[in-house]
Amino acid sequence: MRSRPPSGETGRARVDLLNELGMLLYRSRPLLTEAYAWESLVLSKRLEYKTGLADSNRLMGVSNGARGRYFESMKYFNIAHTIYTELDNKKGMATTFTNIGVVFGSQSRFDLAIDQHLKALAIFEEINDRNHIAHSLNSIGIIFRKRNNLERAEEYYLKALSIREETGDLSGLAMSYNNMGILAKEKGDLESALDYHGRSLKLKEELGDKRGISISYSNIGDIHMKLEEYTSALEYYRKSLSIVKELEDEESISNNCKLIGHIMILLEKYDEALEYLERSLQISIRIGTRIVESDCYRELSILYKAMGDYERAFLFYKKYSSLTKDIFSEESADTIARLQIRYETEQKEKEAELYYLKNVDLRREIGERKLVENQLMAQEQLLEERVRDRTFELQQSMEKLKKSVEGTIQTLSKIIESKDPYTSGHQMRVAELARLIAIEMGFSDERIEAIYMISLVHDIGKISIPQEILSRPGKLSELEQEIVRTHPQIGFDILSNVEFPWPVADVILQHQELYDGSGYPNGLKGDDIMIEARIIAVADVIESMTSHRPYRSIPGIDKAIEVITRNSGILYDPEVAEACIRIIREKGFSLN
Repeated sequence: MRSRPPSGETGRARVDLLNELGMLLYRSRPLLTEAYAWESLVLSKRLEYKTGLADSNRLMGVSNGARGRYFESMKYFNIAHTIYTELDNKKGMATTFTNIGVVFGSQSRFDLAIDQHLKALAIFEEINDRNHIAHSLNSIGIIFRKRNNLERAEEYYLKALSIREETGDLSGLAMSYNNMGILAKEKGDLESALDYHGRSLKLKEELGDKRGISISYSNIGDIHMKLEEYTSALEYYRKSLSIVKELEDEESISNNCKLIGHIMILLEKYDEALEYLERSLQISIRIGTRIVESDCYRELSILYKAMGDYERAFLFYKKYSSLTKDIFSEESADTIARLQIRYETEQKEKEAELYYLKNVDLRREIGERKLVENQLMAQEQLLEERVRDRTFELQQSMEKLKKSVEGTIQTLSKIIESKDPYTSGHQMRVAELARLIAIEMGFSDERIEAIYMISLVHDIGKISIPQEILSRPGKLSELEQEIVRTHPQIGFDILSNVEFPWPVADVILQHQELYDGSGYPNGLKGDDIMIEARIIAVADVIESMTSHRPYRSIPGIDKAIEVITRNSGILYDPEVAEACIRIIREKGFSLN
């Protein structure tokens, strides 16, 4: 007989224990941490234990972030932050600011990262949490160091180090020694750098911090690299790589592979260098670590130059130059400077506290919307379970499979549109226009049906976007725009494991890509974008410009045609644009 799950105070105590254990283990055992987080999440929902629910979602975000799954981690952090805000839990609010800042920093979105860390710092100073103040100071220092502002980085690092020595936090002290070592290396003081990293490694070994030990190995390898002691550097990098593979830390795996590839170039072992660099590049693109991606392009350019392939060397150097310019743009630097000034001048005005809505009615509305979202997620999970349960039966009859999948698509489409009443019918209209474009372009019946079905759910990723963002009149903030831009990846994640007779998830991932490479999430261009996604992109624009939205009037069909015509061959596939214009101008198609 199965034992009953804990309830009442016993259940809440178990939730708190699971979350506490998860936070202790997330660096060394991220998979176990996720298991703890999931059990805690389920139990918190059953007990209606809001603090536990917030902590569980944050732990899910941390465990996903430790493995480089940044889109998933951001989703959980946003849920946690909403609940902490409802509870007026300032420490919880500040820690999720910090978590989100770390994700943005890993993706080289430095202005967004420093904004989050400054907000966290303001709250921690207000509640006088010394350990977390030091942590925020370290995080801000890291951003300045990555921006090559070593003077400001040292200023923040020294403040954090002073607090760590005062409080006796060994884990934090190891982090401060590590940061000071990296800074000393970049300033050319290699002796001091080795000393700091040696102190850091000793503390991490005492604490049994595997992830921290791997970082120290990698940093000591960097010093040997600077000293041109390549064999020693390679030994430390491989030690670090062995640990992060065990931890399944994709960001660190990518970085160590890049470093080993660099040494192999210096040792003229070009085949091994190519193997490590390609692996690093693949991982960095998948998880969004743009600095590592940029470094890989540079190393591949150096490699092909050494091999005498100047055409490829030039190609990769152009990619490196373009991405580096984007990461370190003047606009981004100006934004960081403005954020720093704002923090210093408005620190005492409790900016972080005023940032959130205090109106009780609005908080209640937020809670109700979150409840609806959770119900939709539950319906989605139930739907997926039903599809999996019927897989064997569906394999016996292709016709039955087709009907079932179509029903699934229709249901998902209704779920999506129930999220935002302002765009009701949007996906159906996009699907109809996309179907006609495919017919006009001479596609087969099977492919036409695929385009129609995929169009019905192309915005499924918006199911995880807060409704107040989707339906808000007026311009969205930069952070809100970043959240909205995650919807193709979220849609891909939702449907990638569901079997369809069409490439549903891949097209959803690409439907916001643009012909010249200026779209998102992966900046694909031209024929690298699937034709189904190119068709949906044009149909999406036409529908959006001929439909009502709460934040603007209807531009109309003539304006829509003008936009498509002007951007044919630039943002939109010229063949798709031409077919769409013929349907509307010559064949009288109307979305109404």
